[in-house]
Amino acid sequence: MSARRAGFTLVEVLLALAILSTILVLLLSSFKGAEQTIEILLDRSDAFRQIRIGMDRIGTDIEGAFSSQGNETTAFSCKADKFSGKPASTLLFTAFDLPDATGVRPSSGFVKVRYFPKVSEDGKHIELHREQADLPLIENRIPTSESRLASRLLGFRVELFDGRNWNQEWPPQGGSKFTLPKKVSFVLTDLRGQEYKRTIPLTLAGQETSTLFSGKRRVEGK
Repeated sequence: MSARRAGFTLVEVLLALAILSTILVLLLSSFKGAEQTIEILLDRSDAFRQIRIGMDRIGTDIEGAFSSQGNETTAFSCKADKFSGKPASTLLFTAFDLPDATGVRPSSGFVKVRYFPKVSEDGKHIELHREQADLPLIENRIPTSESRLASRLLGFRVELFDGRNWNQEWPPQGGSKFTLPKKVSFVLTDLRGQEYKRTIPLTLAGQETSTLFSGKRRVEGK
């Protein structure tokens, strides 16, 4: 009768190590894939958040846009351009201002606002910036403030409705620069090519002659 075998042979040990190594590789790959998925989701969430905040800011400004007939400072304008083949509009107008949520600056009543694109450092994307000038209708030495609303965009496109047609530039051919568009539609395109669109009606369109130089609407009978 043969003696009972104690322990494992070299082949059995190597086979066990090979199986264990395969399991460890699969687990590590799974963890790495989950980590990459989380990073992608966080990146997309951050991109969507900045676009949503940017669109809210633009929409609020446009809703308060006004123009005073004959006052050059309040002229409404939009220029369509392209940066590296990507739509890049520049929007300039005067609007009634909301109080500063930070409390740093009190509301001046109205501001001059410019939305304009810049090419990113890598030259592949567009950044959308907002520039604000306080008390634009009088001489002042208050410096303009500039902030970046969104980065890594593939486009910023603006279209303006005159009551009949949509235009990419304002004023349209033969139109007055003191006339406000009836509606403004703007589109932000994110890094993945997803477009986010919003259309804002201008409540003061058609009331350009009833807006005083100060930016305050005329009171009837006065």
